[in-house]
Amino acid sequence: MRRFKAFRYVLLTLIFTMTLAACDSIGSGIESSPSTPTAEEPETTTPPATEAPPDTEAPPATEAPVEGEEEGLPSEALWIGLGILLLFLLIGWGMGRSRKSAAAPVAAVPVVAWKDHAQEGYSEARWLYDGLNEDLAVWRGNALFDGASDAGEAAGTSLAQTWAQLGDRTDKATDSLYRAEAAAPDQTTAETIRNVVAALQVTRSAVDARAEARFNTRGVDASDQSNAAQAAERERLASGTLAEARTQLSAALTALSAIG
Repeated sequence: MRRFKAFRYVLLTLIFTMTLAACDSIGSGIESSPSTPTAEEPETTTPPATEAPPDTEAPPATEAPVEGEEEGLPSEALWIGLGILLLFLLIGWGMGRSRKSAAAPVAAVPVVAWKDHAQEGYSEARWLYDGLNEDLAVWRGNALFDGASDAGEAAGTSLAQTWAQLGDRTDKATDSLYRAEAAAPDQTTAETIRNVVAALQVTRSAVDARAEARFNTRGVDASDQSNAAQAAERERLASGTLAEARTQLSAALTALSAIG
């Protein structure tokens, strides 16, 4: 826009200069036009008196040409006038283009922030789905009963490493999903993301319940058949609850991947 203004000022200066040149050219043409010379009056002597000739009709008077009049404008002035007209047309064309460019709508920047958060949340939630399973829950119950440290040598297995990462991975997943939900483009998308968060929480609770059931079974005396049967039933129910929670989490992740 600044370049166009500078260009406009240059054109206006050029027009002003050419106008002055046109006026100067016209004035020079007028000044240089031939003027009617004034004849010097010759000295006369009084002639001898003669008889007056018979009356004759005088020829009709003619108007003397006015000094400075021209039959037409110089050709230079016509060309300069055409040049000025062309410059005006160019300026009008340029201003029209600049207005159209200024009025052109700016393309909207696509909102993709929610997708970035959704993809990050999906990645973390998928890792949690793979880790929150029956084997991890049973391992956790046995480790609690045996008093094994999560980070100690007695618990130095892949399951122990998975358990150690659960806290950070869960926080990352929920934080990303909450951000994606807040920036979701519509209510359906927000609800889909919210379902993943809810399914994660239910699955984590089911793993803890399954681990507790395993811990209680380990504390029952094998000779006490009644308590042993009840403990086994509790484990069976907790295992079924965990499997159902994982199924819901898998469905929620599938729905999220379809929109992300």
